[in-house]
Amino acid sequence: MWRNAERTKNRVLPYFQEGTSLIVFDTETTGLGRDAKIIEFGGIRYVIRNHALVPTHYLNRYINPEEPLSDKIVELTGITDEMVADAGNESTLAPEIYRFLESADLWAAYNCQFDLRMLRQMEERTGLVFRERECLDILEMARDLIPKEDVENYKLSTVAGYLFPEQDVQFHSAAEDAKVTARCLSRFLSGYAGLEEGPKKAQARLEYASYSENPRQKSQKRIKLKLSRGEYGDIFWDVVNHGWGCKATRKARELFSGLDMKNIEQQCLNRYGWKYRASDMDSLASAWGKAKRASS
Repeated sequence: MWRNAERTKNRVLPYFQEGTSLIVFDTETTGLGRDAKIIEFGGIRYVIRNHALVPTHYLNRYINPEEPLSDKIVELTGITDEMVADAGNESTLAPEIYRFLESADLWAAYNCQFDLRMLRQMEERTGLVFRERECLDILEMARDLIPKEDVENYKLSTVAGYLFPEQDVQFHSAAEDAKVTARCLSRFLSGYAGLEEGPKKAQARLEYASYSENPRQKSQKRIKLKLSRGEYGDIFWDVVNHGWGCKATRKARELFSGLDMKNIEQQCLNRYGWKYRASDMDSLASAWGKAKRASS
């Protein structure tokens, strides 16, 4: 599996200048769907001082969803109806949360698209508008810098256990998750800073690519490439595992190990990114897959 960690490095590191403010945050919710509500918000505001994250402000709030919590959510989060019974509802607490978030130049969260979606849903229900900042996804950093074979999965608890095996953390508390996410971020920033350019590799021309889902194996979703070298599908973007891979044949593995994958990825984005309004492989795969399913 290969990911373009250098691309993320070049995008992320310039944000971390002296004096930049950053909020790392997390949410616990009533579920995953369009009607899910935030029941806990935890955030820590940092300022960059001498290349370190220095905490300046904290915000941790329970939010009364005004509906009973399911047994599954209670088990998953440890939050009970009694814990949120005396808390304000989202209309009461959203202004404070939004003001806090807007006090920073930059945001970060683990699987940030989920947390952003929960904030937007609260915005829609309350009619209270907030101004979004660039949000760095620490999950994507984990996928960049921790080899897939080294971890069972990329859940925050698994990644934190890999990076900090001595740490005992209560996960699925928004406040604790935010603290751990910030620690992971610091480690990953060091990882990106230490990346060095590898040896020069072979070039190949992208002739075409196609999106493919195996109906007999749901987990096999790929953007398959036809290059000027090798066979169609030897090299592919693995949609499920969020990285570049190759067939299990000797020829495909040899081709993959010798290719300049940064160049291949850029060719793919240049060719198809405009069509799906995508600037990275994950967003390209998501949009391409939706378009294919809609047309079938």
